[in-house]
Amino acid sequence: MHRHQAMLAGAVDAWEIAAGLEAFGVNDGEARRLRHRDVFGLAEELYARVPRAVRVAAAGERPPAGAPLGRRTVALHLLPGAGCVLAAGLPAAAAPVAVLVAVALWAALRGGPLRAAHAAGAGLWAYGLLGFALYGPQAVAALADRGRFDAGAGTAAFAALALSLAPAAALARWFAAAARAQLGPSHGLADFADAVRPRLAAALAGYAAALTALLLTAAALAGSAPLAAPAALGVLLFTARLLAVHGHPGPAAAGLAAACAAEGLTLVLAAAPGHFAPSGGTAQAAACGAAALVLAAQAFRLLARAAAHRPATAGRH
Repeated sequence: MHRHQAMLAGAVDAWEIAAGLEAFGVNDGEARRLRHRDVFGLAEELYARVPRAVRVAAAGERPPAGAPLGRRTVALHLLPGAGCVLAAGLPAAAAPVAVLVAVALWAALRGGPLRAAHAAGAGLWAYGLLGFALYGPQAVAALADRGRFDAGAGTAAFAALALSLAPAAALARWFAAAARAQLGPSHGLADFADAVRPRLAAALAGYAAALTALLLTAAALAGSAPLAAPAALGVLLFTARLLAVHGHPGPAAAGLAAACAAEGLTLVLAAAPGHFAPSGGTAQAAACGAAALVLAAQAFRLLARAAAHRPATAGRH
């Protein structure tokens, strides 16, 4: 109690204490050494010893994890998509609208369920990937003399990606609330991990389904639009953001940086005479798909820990 006094004093409930203990390296074996069945049993005793007045004050400072998105949050997450729809209708204005969309995206990610502390590195790589999604395939084709550069060619798929920000925020909030709700019924850290992994899979699958529907709609409205590359990019960005939101910005940034480097190599190969370079869409699908698989494996390992769902780690929802 003396060692973890600050964490205990600010805890809202016993389950937050269990997550905090796991973050400090206390596992079920250590709890059994202290004559408790698991970390959750130890947390219940520690929570019972915290003065009630301190607990009530701390609880009042935090909004509930499952609260619905506010109107301002919804509007912020819809704004980048609205800007992209505008750019799709005005191809000549694609470049200036892209700048406005980038600013709107930055504003949306500063709050709400997708807000992540210490994720600046991951954000920079994400902007690089989005830039390649908008202009990369056309640039590769132009550099390899396979066609002329068309600044507005990727706008429809990019608009679908931007519009997927709203379902991404809703699913991120749902996952945070669903995972935290499992802290109570779980009988140990392994139980908690087994309960959280299917919910993480549901969040990832739900986002992939929403993005696919948006991409198919964009293809129907625009006549044609790529599917595999922007779908892989969207799942990569969503998985990376979940990791960053729940306190793991390092792996998120590494995955995005690797994908960005692979896409940059495609541009170099396209510009070098005598070298074969895959099409921009193929390179994007391969790079983002591989990085998404690696980050998904990391997410199933890291986000199944109770420590990933502490309010101080997961951010304000």
